[in-house]
Amino acid sequence: MKLIVLMSTYNGEKYLRQQLDSLLNQKLMPNKIVIRDDGSTDNTLDIIDEYEQHYSFIEHYQGQNKGPAKSFFELINNCEDADYYALCDQDDVWFEDKLSSAIEQLNKEDNNKPLLYCCRYTLTDENLNPIETNISSLYSYTDFAHSLLYQTSPGCTFVFNHEARKRVMEYDIENNYCMIHDSIIHKIVTMFGKMILDEKSHIYYRQHGDNEIGLSGNKIKAFTNRIEHFTSGKSRSTRSNMAKSLLKVFGTKCSIENKELMDIVANYQDNSVLKKQLLTNPKFKVDSLNYFFYKILVLVNYI
Repeated sequence: MKLIVLMSTYNGEKYLRQQLDSLLNQKLMPNKIVIRDDGSTDNTLDIIDEYEQHYSFIEHYQGQNKGPAKSFFELINNCEDADYYALCDQDDVWFEDKLSSAIEQLNKEDNNKPLLYCCRYTLTDENLNPIETNISSLYSYTDFAHSLLYQTSPGCTFVFNHEARKRVMEYDIENNYCMIHDSIIHKIVTMFGKMILDEKSHIYYRQHGDNEIGLSGNKIKAFTNRIEHFTSGKSRSTRSNMAKSLLKVFGTKCSIENKELMDIVANYQDNSVLKKQLLTNPKFKVDSLNYFFYKILVLVNYI
């Protein structure tokens, strides 16, 4: 069994050592850790060089700054073949059973189809003090319909097999829509294979001022952040745009049912029949409060 950890770094000197040490403390050690640096200007590369000199299975290369999504996609596309691949951020800390728990569950499944494992996480402040919140357990959906609308867990918890990687590599991120890499992987794997959700936490998900995408354990702050995000329009049409790109790439390769689900999300803004389906189809339904907000977003053509 061959397992590769794929890490993207960018100006991560503050927390990188803790993350690398947690990788080296895994019960199940990866065969290789491949790091792509996304154009750091701090001491990140010096830290990586230090670890690389002591551990032969760590290797890195530096590229131009292109953001986390394209950086991770480059890692996925360019790495050598393996049985499993784990995505890793530079600023978290993994529990020692992070990889062993993932592989144990993945090995129970049919590896001839795309598989994606993700787990719950423990939200922390910058000093790794846990933040009391229910954000981690907000969504428990592992089906394709819900993947078009909601992210179950962040990419830093992802471990996927070779069949999943092959499918993900069919998506050209340079010429198709992308907000963030984990959202694409989540959708592609649930379209063709299976997602496994581990309800246990195996990672400290650190929140700090430099997070590319941050969360807040404070309910009031989280709510105000959500309102600000909504009113700024930053996430307007992200789901429908993503569905359009997925439909273009995989529409002739996936099941008729999944093609129809993508069509609903992709084109509801210009089609009243599809909008009604998006509002009423039980496959898209979530808990009552979030379902209420979801319907409002659909009605104003926001998703």
